[in-house]
Amino acid sequence: MQIEHSEFQDQLVRGLAHRMNNILTLFHGYLGLLMENQKLDRDTREGLAKIKEGARAASELMDRTHSLVRPPAVVWREIKLHDFIHMLKPSFDALCGPHTKLRLECPDDLPAIWGDATRVKSAIFEVVRNAIEATFTGGDVKIVVSSAHKPPGTPAKQALQWVSITVTDEGPGIPVEMRERIFQPFFSTKKKQNATGLGLTVATGFVQQMGGILRFESVPGKTAFQMLLPSRSENS
Repeated sequence: MQIEHSEFQDQLVRGLAHRMNNILTLFHGYLGLLMENQKLDRDTREGLAKIKEGARAASELMDRTHSLVRPPAVVWREIKLHDFIHMLKPSFDALCGPHTKLRLECPDDLPAIWGDATRVKSAIFEVVRNAIEATFTGGDVKIVVSSAHKPPGTPAKQALQWVSITVTDEGPGIPVEMRERIFQPFFSTKKKQNATGLGLTVATGFVQQMGGILRFESVPGKTAFQMLLPSRSENS
């Protein structure tokens, strides 16, 4: 799956996200004022709470839609994944429900990858978030980072040494009939009401922009997403 960008599309999404967030800020502000009224009956207060939750979900959707566009300022540098992923682990732990156990295997002698830190963080975070959400009713999530060989079919000038980030969950698995759509924008296998269906779209877009590959395997009771990133840029 290839995600093509144009400057017009990027500007359109940024502009839409900015305007919608301004509107939603008004929603949050006025709802907060209304809910401070101590004379409200229970049903009215509960109704306002649902509206406020809807506005919060809409804000999250716009933020994640905005992340689909290329960051306006991109800084390419070497990233040592051992320190980088351990820095993210507290955020992963905070996402876990009471029935999910997160395990991490990331040696400290991995080759550095070449990429933009914001994109790398977003791609890893979205894949891990997807795995954790698949195990809300129970099951482990395992993150394994290791060295990898150059994948077949990649350009000859790319690095021979790569890094693999594999995120495996013990969720229900992805139904066969849905697997071809898994990276499509706004498509989700989750029954969660506020699922945006953007996480894997964001992840695969950023991975491809860094010259990498995102692929998955799934069977009932187990799904593994593997992110492959070159250890240096093609031009370095």
